[in-house]
Parts: sequence; structure tokens; C-alpha cells
Amino acid sequence: MRSVTWLTILFLGFCTPESSSVQADSPVFPEIYKGRCLNNAGGCPCYSEPDASASIRRTYPHAQSLRKAGAEKEKDGKVYVPVVRNAVIAQPGDVCYVEKDHLISMKYSPVLESKLQQLDHTPLTLDQLVDLPGKVDSLSGEGFQHIQVRKVWPTYYHLAMEEFHPGQKVPVRNPAGKTIGYASQDFQEQVRWEGSGVALDGKKYHYAGRPGQYNNYNLRWGHGAGYNYQVFPYRTIAVSFPGLCKSLRSRIKNCAKRTLIGLMVYIPEVAEKNIQMPGGKTHDGYFCITDTGSPYYIREDRIDMFVGTHGGGNPYLPEKRQRNHLIDGGIANLVPSDWKIWTTDTKRVWCDVEAAMRGDCTHDYRNTAKEKALTLKAVFTKDGRPVRCRKNP
Repeated sequence: MRSVTWLTILFLGFCTPESSSVQADSPVFPEIYKGRCLNNAGGCPCYSEPDASASIRRTYPHAQSLRKAGAEKEKDGKVYVPVVRNAVIAQPGDVCYVEKDHLISMKYSPVLESKLQQLDHTPLTLDQLVDLPGKVDSLSGEGFQHIQVRKVWPTYYHLAMEEFHPGQKVPVRNPAGKTIGYASQDFQEQVRWEGSGVALDGKKYHYAGRPGQYNNYNLRWGHGAGYNYQVFPYRTIAVSFPGLCKSLRSRIKNCAKRTLIGLMVYIPEVAEKNIQMPGGKTHDGYFCITDTGSPYYIREDRIDMFVGTHGGGNPYLPEKRQRNHLIDGGIANLVPSDWKIWTTDTKRVWCDVEAAMRGDCTHDYRNTAKEKALTLKAVFTKDGRPVRCRKNP
């Protein structure tokens, strides 16, 4: 189960910057910034020259990820940094200049990959996933219905890996206060963030729901949101159970987490893109609702897609650490700059869902990132029974 999502800065489901890491500045490990532009839905200027009197090449919203693209220059006592966009889901654009005082340096460990990323991420087959008798090769026949639930916007999450969050080893404690291992403090914070993680010594930790408290586990990937469900890469999505029940009460009796968890859903945009997955096949668009996240970030029109140990789309990391197969296949995730109004460096302003749908509030992702929306469909049998995923496929 996810404790919070990458969206806290992207929510990040983007990850927080690592305060103890060393920031390099090279093509492999570029200096990456978060642009500061508070209380300004229209964006702040990025100049064509290192001069505030120069023409504005483009504007940038608060929290946009920007990558240093050359040497700093000084003019009239101000330092300007040449930048391009850093998120892999966006084009870098032409170089422009931002005052250095308007940039927040995002630190990260200069590590590009983990051996854990070589684990087999082949999505489970439908026959392995579906909790139905007999062999199941397809859910598109006459025996099944695909009922549209609503439009949703995705982010990604993954296991925390200590290789990306090194540091001095400190005790890892369980809820009883017993030491159950040793790992860096940065890594433990990331486990709290992502829900589960793997330390350098191979031990797996799951966040126990309170700061500084963890449990060991021995599942291949991790726990879902309860009821003995697990998470699996490129098949699990985290949702707001109360939020989805608003759309499914007429279909699922006594709709709540206990009656909704495990539901098989279909996202046609994923299937239509013929995305090449680990194992050589294309993704069929089916996922299991078996996890949840922070209700502040995972709202009724938000989903978080589990990608194992692949990149979670964090725009404040080098390109190689952002990528996963769904991103490369064209399923773009939300990023913090899809919220256009921020009152502080870390506090965004959300639109009311209904106001956003009416067009009365236009400064968050429902209107600024319409192209990222996905169609969520619930799968039912012909006679109206929900199709569910197995607990232990």
C-alpha cells in the first residue's frame, strides 16, 4: 500500500529531492531545477538573453523541471542560468534564461541504474490475473462487459531502492521499536513515500503507517491495500476507493473498499498504443485495482500505476531514471507543473472537480493537461458480476 504518492512534489508521484546527495553538473548528471513562480497562473519569464530587458522566449509555470544548459551569466548584478525543460514527457525547447534566484536546485544521488531494475517485469497474463474458472485468454468476448467509469489522470510509483538513496546506515525499526535492519535515512524516507522498498542488503521493508516504523516482507514486489492483495508491475493501479465508488455504486452493491478492491479495469488508450512490454508482448490495457494512496493526491479522478523498479516519471531526475515502458509508449504522467497556481514552493491550489468539469476553474490538470486523461472502464461478466483479479496469481 502506498503511503503517499510521487505527487507530493509531483506530486510528485514524483519523489522528493535527497537532501544529502551531491549535485553533479554534466551531460550524464545535469543540474536540475524546479522553477519558482508563485501565485501566477500565467507563468514567469524565461528570457532570450541573460537580461531582464530582453524578449521573453517563453514562460514557465511554478514547479516546472528545468535542466541547466550552459554557463551562468551575470548582468546588472543578477545571475542568469540557461535552461531547457527536463521532463522526458516534454520537448526540451530552445535554451532560455532564468534568474538564478528563481530556481530551486533539486539534489539527487549521481546513480543512473540499480541491479533491481533487471528483475523480470513481464506483465502477468490475463489467465494468471483473472479470478475466473477455466483458461482466460481474452475479456473482450460476448461474455464480458466493459463499463465506462470516468476519465482519470495517471502518475507512476515504484519500489524504493537504497542504491538510489545511499547514506550512513541507521537502524530500521518496526512498530514495537525493535531493530529489524539497517539502511540509510534517505532510503527509509523513500519507503515511507513509495510504500515499499529494497535495501542494499536485499531486505525488503514496508511502511507501517507511522513515521519511523516499518515491517519486513518477503513478497516478490509488495503488498496492496489489504485483503491479501499484492502489487505487480504494469498490472496494478492505486485508486481512491471512495472516489471510484461514486461512479460504481449502481453496479457494485454496497460499494466500498472491501467490495471494490481487486476489480479488473480496462484502459483503452493503453491497449490502442500497442506498447511493447518486457517479455516481448504488447500491453492489452487490463489492470487490477488493488492499491491506494494518500487521499490528498489520489483523488476520484486520479490513478497511480505501479511499475516495479522502473522509473516513475519524476521530472527532477536524469532522463534515464524517469523512464518506464508506459511512458515510452506514450502514456504521459502528471507532473507538478500541471497545477498552475502554487501559493508556496510546496503547496498547490486544486480545482473543485465539478467546477473544473464545468470550465469554471481551469488552473489544474483537469484543464491544463486534458491530453493526459485516460478512460477507465470496469470489467463485468455478461450477467453483471464484477471480474476480479486473483489475490496470489
